[in-house]
Amino acid sequence: MNERGMLVDPRFDAFFKIEQVDDYKYDGVDTSPSTSNGIPESSNGGRLICDVCGDVAFGKHYGINACNGCKGFFRRSVWSRRQYSCRFGGDCPVVKEHRNVCRSCRLKKCFEVGMNPDSVQNERDRNAKNGSGMGITSLTSPIQPTSCKELTISNGQIKRKRMRPETVDKMTQTDGKMEISDDYEFESIGENPTPPGLLPLKLERISTPPSDLPVPMDYSIPSLVLEVEQKVFYNCPVAVDNSINATKTPITLPFETVFRQPELVCNRYPMRFANTRTLTPEDLIDGWRRHFTYYSDWCHAMEEFRSLSPDDQIVLAKKKIILHGWLVHAYYSYKSGCNGICFANGAAHLPEGGHPSITEFYKECMPRYLNYVIYPMHNFQMDDIEMVLVKCIMFFSNESGLSVAGKTIVSAAREKYLAALYNYGRSNKCSTSAQATLRIAKFMIMLSAITSLTHLMNEGVHVTSLFNIIEFDELIQATHKTTPPHHSPPHSMS
Repeated sequence: MNERGMLVDPRFDAFFKIEQVDDYKYDGVDTSPSTSNGIPESSNGGRLICDVCGDVAFGKHYGINACNGCKGFFRRSVWSRRQYSCRFGGDCPVVKEHRNVCRSCRLKKCFEVGMNPDSVQNERDRNAKNGSGMGITSLTSPIQPTSCKELTISNGQIKRKRMRPETVDKMTQTDGKMEISDDYEFESIGENPTPPGLLPLKLERISTPPSDLPVPMDYSIPSLVLEVEQKVFYNCPVAVDNSINATKTPITLPFETVFRQPELVCNRYPMRFANTRTLTPEDLIDGWRRHFTYYSDWCHAMEEFRSLSPDDQIVLAKKKIILHGWLVHAYYSYKSGCNGICFANGAAHLPEGGHPSITEFYKECMPRYLNYVIYPMHNFQMDDIEMVLVKCIMFFSNESGLSVAGKTIVSAAREKYLAALYNYGRSNKCSTSAQATLRIAKFMIMLSAITSLTHLMNEGVHVTSLFNIIEFDELIQATHKTTPPHHSPPHSMS
């Protein structure tokens, strides 16, 4: 496995994907050390490796084995006395594929491995003493007689050494300034060489990072979604639960109608996920209906959901209701300490015993539910903020069937909550970026198991209704329409 695979989970390669700035391409000629035929070797016969980023090194520079890219980056930073700031916690991985992502962590790594800034200053002083000059009067002047020094090298190319501006530049990663790149420009003789005295520049992009990089942490996102969850969870105008008496009354209204008026399905009685009694078929139907009201209230409380068109709202709500049900029932069962599935009405079903019809109904689901959902929640020590963020990611994870505007809203929401989950885990749960990425990957595997459980339950509702084992009404049957075949989750969640 390469270094990139070790540091970034393949499932989230796009999460860290960047637009690379190649340190070695000048005027169309690629002088990358990884493709050069003249790569030096260490004394034991192996290639020299850059102590900063792990790329191929071309010798010792400023006290360490360094590639041309890191050598030039360190020199530019020291000469111009630049100060960078990290937006991702100060522990970004510095590897050759991602070394341009965070200049702050790259410079810190340069110092940590022993790069000597005094060597850079001594080199600068020697250049000034040799008469090469260090000042640049104007970048807009077409002719600057002392701006570069030409040497002809053996392969028929011109090697120009450029001078550095004597300035102090304090910048961050997002400054949109021009940067003079490495010292040498290469071009073939006879192919429109740069006129003598004209300062050749390479522009290095330091503008706003691509949108698929993690955004700076916004501490308001976790608190806002947790506030929504608490507001909906404790929205209980009905003090006493009498809905169990109405479970025999079938609901024939379509999803589109009752989703807008969830009180037609169930009153908002206080939810208490606990193991106070054995789950019966009537408890199952009542618990399903209470979740329906809770789900509708939560959807309408989410700002991004309210931004969707009415048609897009129904499409998304229909797709996610069962996934939402498995996740919240699992989490609140885990919080209650119940090794089973608890419902909002206080009834619970455990792996052993229970009502015969309920045992048959959950026969296929329970092993997967316990092994791939409840156990990981215990293992991760999942908390309320992680639950609500994972729920948001799950809810906004699919754009199929939506309008163009709806797809844009859902995609942006997913990226926002994914970044918030990463930043929360990086700040509160993990000591390194790699650990935070791995934690997200495990949560996504858990959601994959929940998707599998959703397909199993849909099939179970269909079979149970067909043989009248449990009398599900038309609303429940329509909501659990048969979905594509499920895929078994991985067998390891360590």
